[in-house]
Amino acid sequence: MKKVITAVNHPVLNEYFKKNCPDFLVEREDVKSQEELMELIKMEIPDVLVLNDELPGKHDRKVLIEKIRKIDRYFKIVIIVSLLDQDYKYFLNSKGIFDILVNDNAQISDLVEVVENEGRVVVKIEKEIPKEVKEEIQTLKKLLSEKPKVIEKHVIIEKAPKTQRQEVIAFAGPGGVGKSDMLVQIATLVARISQARILCIDLNTEFPTLDCFFGVSRQPQGIDYFIGKGKDASLNYMIDSIDKERFNSNVFEEMVVKHQKFANLDVLTGNYSLYDCQNTLNNRYYEIILSKAKELYDFIFIDTSSNIFLDSTQFAVTNATRVLFVTEPTLTSIRKTKRMLELFIKVWDVAKIKIQILTNKVNNQSLDKAFVKELLAEFEVCRFIDYNQKHDYCLNNGVPFVIKATEKETEDFKKIVENFNFVEKRRLIDKLFSKKTRIDKKIVEDGGILYVD
Repeated sequence: MKKVITAVNHPVLNEYFKKNCPDFLVEREDVKSQEELMELIKMEIPDVLVLNDELPGKHDRKVLIEKIRKIDRYFKIVIIVSLLDQDYKYFLNSKGIFDILVNDNAQISDLVEVVENEGRVVVKIEKEIPKEVKEEIQTLKKLLSEKPKVIEKHVIIEKAPKTQRQEVIAFAGPGGVGKSDMLVQIATLVARISQARILCIDLNTEFPTLDCFFGVSRQPQGIDYFIGKGKDASLNYMIDSIDKERFNSNVFEEMVVKHQKFANLDVLTGNYSLYDCQNTLNNRYYEIILSKAKELYDFIFIDTSSNIFLDSTQFAVTNATRVLFVTEPTLTSIRKTKRMLELFIKVWDVAKIKIQILTNKVNNQSLDKAFVKELLAEFEVCRFIDYNQKHDYCLNNGVPFVIKATEKETEDFKKIVENFNFVEKRRLIDKLFSKKTRIDKKIVEDGGILYVD
C-alpha cells in the first residue's frame, strides 16, 4: 500500500483516492498551500506526492520544487502542470520528476495509473472520443438504418466550446487614467484562465512601465551584450537585430521577457531611450515586430502613450482588432477622451465599432455613471471599474492586482474578457465535477417523418 499525499488545493481528488483506490493510503486531507506542504513533508515523507504546480504560496513553481527536493531527493512526485514547454520539462526531469500530467488534457485514469506505476513515465495524453459519445453515435446510426418508430432516448446537450481567435488589443487613453494597469490586469487574467499564448508589448515609447507592473526584468534573460544607455529592453534589442538582418522567430522568443508565474505570458519590454524615441523608432520596425508576433501568439496586448503625436501610438491603435480606451469619470478626463476619440475616427480612420470605453478609478466623488454614458453616448461604455487601494500596493510590489484580489474584486475584469474568444483552461480537478446535461426527448413517428417532442 502506497502512502499518498495530495497537494492540489482542492479536496475532490483526495476524496476520490480514498473512495476508489484501495491500494492508496491517504491519511491526510488535501494540502492547500505551499507553506502547509513544506511543514507536512518535513514531518513525514510520502511514497507519492501528487502536486499541483500552481499551489498557492509565495514561491514560483521551480523554487517550490527545489525546496521540496532539499527535504528529500528520492520520493516520487506526480506533478500536474498548466503548461509544459521543453525548458520546464528538462527542469522537472533534473529534479527526478518524470510523471507529468498536463492539466487541460489529462484524465483521472492517467493520474491513478502514474501513481500506481513503479517506473518513470512522462504521460503523453491523446484525445479520445468519450464512451458516451460513441454510444450516441451508434444509436443514431441504428435510427437511420431502421424504419421510424416511437422510442425514448436521452440526448446529450452540451455547450459548444469556445474557439481560439487571434486578437491585437490596444490600450489607449489620456495620461494617468490607468492604461498600463488595465492592460496588466486583463492580460494576467487571460493568462490565468486560458490556454492562449499571450504577448504584452510596451509601445509607450516615452515612459514604458509594463516591466514595473508585471514585476519582471526590463532586460531579456540570456541577453548580455550592451547596445547603448537606456537601450536594454526587448524593443531595443529587436530593433538592433532587425538592423543587423538577423531577426527571426527564434531571436524574437529570446528577446521577450518570460513571466515567472504564467508560462503562457511574455512581455516585450519598452524603450527607455528618449533619443531613440525621437530619432530611431518608426513604423517600419513596429510592423516587422508585430508581424512576427502574430506568428507566435494568440493575444497581443499593446500599451500606448497618451501622446498622440508619437508614431507608436497611432500604429498601435490603427493596427488593433480592438481598442480598449481607458478614461476616468471626471470632466477633464472626459473632455480629453472626446478629443482623442474624434482624432482616432476622423483622422486615423479607426472604426467606431472597434472602440470600447473602460471607465477607471470610480469613487464616491466621481461623475454619475449615467452622466458619463450620456457624455460618451456615441460609444460603447462597457465597464466602470472601482478604485481600489490594493492597486497601489500591488504596483509597488510588482504584482498584478488580479493575483491578490478577491473573487468580488476581479468581477469587473472578468466581465471585460467574457467577450474574448479563447479556449479555457480545464484543470484535472474540474473533470471530477464534469456533468453532462441530459434532457429527455421523445422521437415519434408521423407519416414517415421523425419529430422530437
